[in-house]
Amino acid sequence: MLAPLVLSLAAVLVRAQEPVPSVPASISSAVAPAATEVPADSTEAGVQLFEAETTQLTDAVVTDIVNTPEIADYAHLFAFENTTTQLSERAKRQRRLLKCKSAPGDLLYPVKLVWGIFDLLLGGALEPIVPLASYCYKDSEFDNYNADKCAAVTAGWTTGELHYNDPGSIMWPLYTGPTCLLPGDAASHGNCTQGGYSSYSVHVTNVAQIQLAVNFARTSNLRLVIKNTGHDYNGRSTGKGALSLWTHNLKGIQYIQNYKSSTYNGPVFKVGAGVQGYELYQAADKYGVSAVGGICPTVGVFGGYSANGGHSPLMQLFGMGSDQVLALEVVTASGLFLTATPTVNSDLYWALLGGGGGTFGIVTSAVVKVHEKVPVTVAQWSFNSFVSGPEPFWKALKFFWDEIPNYNSNKTYSYGTIINAGVGYLYTMAPFFATKKTVAEFNTLLKPYFDKLTELGIPYELNVTHYDTFYPAYQASWADSDFHIGSTAGTPGVRLVPTENWATEAIRNKTWTAIRGAIDTAPVITIYNQRPNNPAKIINSVNPAFRKEEAMVLMINGIADPSTAAGLKQAEDDFANKIMGPLRAVTPTGGEYGNEADPWNPNFKADFWGANYARLAELKKKWDPTGLFYVHHGVGSDEWVVEDGDRGFRRRMGGFVGFEGSWEGSLCSCVDIFTIVKFNL
Repeated sequence: MLAPLVLSLAAVLVRAQEPVPSVPASISSAVAPAATEVPADSTEAGVQLFEAETTQLTDAVVTDIVNTPEIADYAHLFAFENTTTQLSERAKRQRRLLKCKSAPGDLLYPVKLVWGIFDLLLGGALEPIVPLASYCYKDSEFDNYNADKCAAVTAGWTTGELHYNDPGSIMWPLYTGPTCLLPGDAASHGNCTQGGYSSYSVHVTNVAQIQLAVNFARTSNLRLVIKNTGHDYNGRSTGKGALSLWTHNLKGIQYIQNYKSSTYNGPVFKVGAGVQGYELYQAADKYGVSAVGGICPTVGVFGGYSANGGHSPLMQLFGMGSDQVLALEVVTASGLFLTATPTVNSDLYWALLGGGGGTFGIVTSAVVKVHEKVPVTVAQWSFNSFVSGPEPFWKALKFFWDEIPNYNSNKTYSYGTIINAGVGYLYTMAPFFATKKTVAEFNTLLKPYFDKLTELGIPYELNVTHYDTFYPAYQASWADSDFHIGSTAGTPGVRLVPTENWATEAIRNKTWTAIRGAIDTAPVITIYNQRPNNPAKIINSVNPAFRKEEAMVLMINGIADPSTAAGLKQAEDDFANKIMGPLRAVTPTGGEYGNEADPWNPNFKADFWGANYARLAELKKKWDPTGLFYVHHGVGSDEWVVEDGDRGFRRRMGGFVGFEGSWEGSLCSCVDIFTIVKFNL
């Protein structure tokens, strides 16, 4: 919960900034929002469109733009990719002249008049992005210092609400570079500039705005990013100089009792792309059902979460987050609004569910399965090494590790954290989530473990509570679990550990040794026991490593000096060699979860998608042939490099750089990596 100061000020932070460029009165009086209403049943998803989805850009609307004399010269910027008109060909020829995405300051970046026309067509939904911390700087390019607003931003900096209610802010500012952090942050250079933030945001309230933005970004050769909440451990919802689509306000939720499709009959929700985990869980509780989402309440469910698979405290009963999705409404890179199901645009459906967020299209809503009410027994306990010493402490954790397959067979899910406190170790299980278990059944299942703690002389604190339904159990466990928000001092990485790593005592011991050794360098390690209930027929691209996992190990990589390239390189080396590297070596058939992944992972294709990557790469070329959708370590990202604006630094593999200018510089194609010409004003 935000402090009262934040609640009173954060919602009314009025930006002191340069507005969207104005246009001559002769143009503004002639241009109306580019949209028309289509019937709500214009879909093959089996559920009517939301009101926001019935407002669309169509060929007829584009023709109206062409036929408006005041803006006819710019009409090609808003045309669909499948249009065969001369204007579309002109746009294609323009793109072929460039190998880099156009950025502010480039000769071919849209002029102010064009941005003003774009805003008119959007219905006034365009806004320049200004970093929230700019209110704390008396001398910055934004000239908007305000002590009260700075206090509100500072108080809310480590909470999710401040960032997801802002169109440009992200929860892990490490990825915007040290250009406008809170004063005093270890990575700050003491100034505030645009840095790695996107340039403009479209406040999406309807599909037509998404289509216009997609067409404009594609034909103008702009970098395009999608932001819902900004909850992304790899910073993929921002980009230097980019046009950002803010989908956070697509909040529709509709319950349908009797849904029928070729693959499912039963109750469903139709859910807007802006809906967050806590909102989905509240709706499920209201209708007396259970829905699958993540553990962090602020995460948007049908953007990056379901696009990367989505682990869940209910996955042991109902499967991965992606397994719940029956139909998607999506805007593709061509600007078209399509439905994707197992039988309609089935290859796009397959790619969107597991192939990664921000890569194949922009989802506006999803139709998802819901399930019966689930009783849960929640247990929390903690102990440390201070009384018993380190060896008993580690023996206790090793006993739990060895029992993980048993806990998974009993359809439980857990979240246990080890902290290296410097002078000893702390362990907290918060929680052990025993679905469909009574307190007595939980006690029977865990009795050998607690007997072991007693045998080892380890005092512990245990709290066990039974809940009749999922939502109150979830609230008691994760309602305030927005972890590490606002930090520049660390990055995460995860490893999916397969069943085979419990096959013999030797491999169990070797795996545990890798985890125990990591805590000497990593400040925090969290171990989940989780095994998804896999569907009989898998029709999505979820990482195959999820299908055979027993545990997920999350390791936090501390960054001692995030302000310099040398400090970042040291963190990268530590993670590769001392923290995650040994666990990767002992889990050759494991993988990683793209939503909480190591941002430096050199083997991301195999670790995120395994055998699915080859087909995903083919579909990327089919559905996004111009490379409009780029995200760090996404499918096809190795076809681009990131060029840092200040140092001219280039790196392949999607680029992860950290110099003074930004973490994410300008995007350039690998095709002509050594012959790039940039036209800087």
